[in-house]
Amino acid sequence: MKIEILFPEICNLFGDMGNIKYLKKCLPNAEFVSTAFGDKPLFTDEEPDLIYLAPSNEKNQELIIKALLPYRDRINQLIEDGTPMLFTGNSGEVLFNEIEDYDGRKIPALGILPFTAKRAQYTRFNGLNHGTMADGTEILGFRSQFTYWFGDNSDCCFVKCIKGIGINKDSDKEGIMVNNLVATAQLGPILVNNPDFTKRLLKLMGADKPTLAFEDDVKKAFEIRKAEFENPKTKFIL
Repeated sequence: MKIEILFPEICNLFGDMGNIKYLKKCLPNAEFVSTAFGDKPLFTDEEPDLIYLAPSNEKNQELIIKALLPYRDRINQLIEDGTPMLFTGNSGEVLFNEIEDYDGRKIPALGILPFTAKRAQYTRFNGLNHGTMADGTEILGFRSQFTYWFGDNSDCCFVKCIKGIGINKDSDKEGIMVNNLVATAQLGPILVNNPDFTKRLLKLMGADKPTLAFEDDVKKAFEIRKAEFENPKTKFIL
């Protein structure tokens, strides 16, 4: 089993490389391939069992788009073929049609997903999310972002929100899920905080007997966090 981590030296904000640290504990015999910025991605010649991209700052985000542009068709084909992919924070925006900057400048992205990200200068949104996937899997997450996403994800959302906002303040549907691609603004690290989702992902990746590292502990932590999120006093916009 191979997991490709794209550009970890510049895509590592909000502690989201913790997702990979946790996967290494869950899959001690898997091969983790870190593709440095500027190197040829593994996915160009192989089909990894998971492709992971963590958040970056805005400047690096534009560099990532340029770096991945030659592989646009390959990425699209892998999505269509059902290759598991997890893009967290703002990383999924590189797959959009465009990113609109604070000053109105429009930055063309890879054009794989029919969405636009709009940046809001000096107005970071911080919040919580509690939602369910279409199969009923509960997701708890955190948000910290300068962008909102615009487009119709009614048939391809990652989660329907029980509490918290969706891709923008007028939406109750968070993230985008196309086949086995998940692009979510939620942070966490999401795999550490959501054991049922992580086990689901391990199955998609082809694990014969998916086993969670520290399973009892992460499940107990999930239930404690869920109780906090369900508390009426908990604020979902911070």
